[in-house]
Order: sequence, then structure tokens, then C-alpha cells
Amino acid sequence: MEKQKDIRLNKDYRTAYIKDFRRFLESKQDNPKYEAYLSAKTLCKTRIDDAFKVATKVIHRVYKPEDVSTLQQLQKKYNTVDATAKDSCFYMAVVDSKGKPVNQINEYRDEEQKTKHFSFELDGSHTGNSSYDNDDDFGYAWYREELKANGYNPDIRIEHKDKTHNPHYSTATNGCNNWLKGNDGSSTNWHQVWKDNYALDIIGSGGCRSRAIPCTESEFATFELMLIAKADVVKTHQDWISSIIRATDLVGEQIKAMKHKSEVDILAKEYNWEPNVSLNKVFGSSLVVNPASVKSMTDSILGYERKPSKEEKIANAKIALQKHLESQQVA
Repeated sequence: MEKQKDIRLNKDYRTAYIKDFRRFLESKQDNPKYEAYLSAKTLCKTRIDDAFKVATKVIHRVYKPEDVSTLQQLQKKYNTVDATAKDSCFYMAVVDSKGKPVNQINEYRDEEQKTKHFSFELDGSHTGNSSYDNDDDFGYAWYREELKANGYNPDIRIEHKDKTHNPHYSTATNGCNNWLKGNDGSSTNWHQVWKDNYALDIIGSGGCRSRAIPCTESEFATFELMLIAKADVVKTHQDWISSIIRATDLVGEQIKAMKHKSEVDILAKEYNWEPNVSLNKVFGSSLVVNPASVKSMTDSILGYERKPSKEEKIANAKIALQKHLESQQVA
């Protein structure tokens, strides 16, 4: 029987294998870092809902619903009246039981009232600052699967961390932003959905930064838990994808050194990875890496705990037994 001919790799084949390996890693749902990301999203939804219930209580305490209703009727009657509006971001200020400001020491060691900006909007700050710098990160993390399914790259900011922005980066971020706003094939404006779902009627005009709404320490703490949860969604998304990028880079260097398909097949077997790459048949044969060693390194990067072998378990049990017997000996 004629021996099956191996396939010689070229640059395009190696690139295809590396891209497919990353796809494989992203598809693994037992990844501890992916599980942490999903858990963070679940907790975040609870924290947001809890915070909105408290925000509703605070806003109704400050802006009485009956007063809002009266002003809304006047707005309908007189076009010149503009006294109420819906908002989904709020500037909260802590007061004590007597309504006096509660102060804290700021980063400059000056005393100031305890205040913070809390936004329920998709691109609202998850740090409590009024600035919106880089707050698209939460939307990318929250709707990652939907963005990926529609051909966009929600991991682009992570991939370009500490790198100079280029046209590819701009195209990718613009694509994600447009999709989240209901453009580029999306039928839903998710920014508007979040604004509408978490909107409350307030009296007055101007941005949320222009009015400080009094709340208690306990209420303020509930709002802060929401920000912490939103920040954790961003962090766990970054941790998960960063680990996949590092693992892909490590395996990619090994694949770049391989000459034939048979070498990739041996490596793939170690991961139970079935590459989805089409190749043309050529010739050759060699092996340049230890697949088990490569997998051990990527397991560490991805957060998998290494399970001890049967021999190691027996050895550890013997050591534990010996220590137990020694502790039972009477001096």
C-alpha cells in the first residue's frame, strides 16, 4: 500500500492554522477565564437592576411624581414650558439624616462632598467619572457574541492595547460602534434601548452633571456596586481574550517553525483540536516541537489547572500518609 503523502506548509497555510487555533480557543466554554466573564455578566445584570430600583426611589423622593405629572401637562399645553425630561444618568451626592453634605478626602487631600456620576447608559462611565473616554469597552464586552455573529470584532481594543492606532483599528471600532447604534445591518439601537429601559423623569434641564441629587450612604453604596460590576465585565473580557491572544501567539510561533501538516496534526491531537483548514497536497516530513510541552504552557496562560497524573496522586498520598503517621508518634 502506498504511503500517504504529507503536505508541505507555506506561509498562507501556517497563517490559516494559527487563525483557526484562535477560533478553537474562543469556542472552548470550559475555559476558566471565559466562565469568569459569563459570571461577571450575570452578576452585573443583578447589580444594575438593584441600582435602578434604588435610583427610582431616590429620584421619586426628590422629584415627586405628582409634581412631574403637573409639569408634563403644562409642557403639553404651552410649547414654551420645558421643565421636565427623562434621564438615565445621575450625579449623586451623599447627605446625612439631616440633609447635610457628607464629606470625604479626595486624591489631593482636600475635603469635599462625597459625589459620583452614575450612568445606566450602555456607554456610560464604569468608573464614576463624567468623562466617556474608552467607555465603549463595556458595550463591546456586553454584546460580544452578537457583534461577532454579525462579522464585527469586539476584541479590537484588547488586541491593540499598547499599540499605535491604525486604519484597521479605526475601521473595526467604527463598525462595532455603528452596529451598537442600530446601523450597519443591526435592526436595534442598543444605546437607545439602554437609555429607554433605565430612564427616569426629572425636573429641570441641563446634563446630569449639572444637578447633584441627594442620597444616603447606603444608596450611594448600591450605585457603586453597579460600577464595580460593570468594570468587572470589562476586566474579565480583557483577561479572557488577552490569555487567548498570548496562547495563540505561543502556538503560532511553533506552527511557523513547522514544515509539514503532519506536525500540526500531532499538535492538534494534544488539544483535541480539529483544524478547519483546506490544504493542497505536497511532500515532506519532520517534527520540531513537543506538543505536550506547548499545551502545558498554553494551559497555564488560559487558566486551566493542571491535573496530577495517577503516579503523582499515589506519590502525594504516600507523603500525606507518612506525615500523618509521624504526627501520631508519641515523643
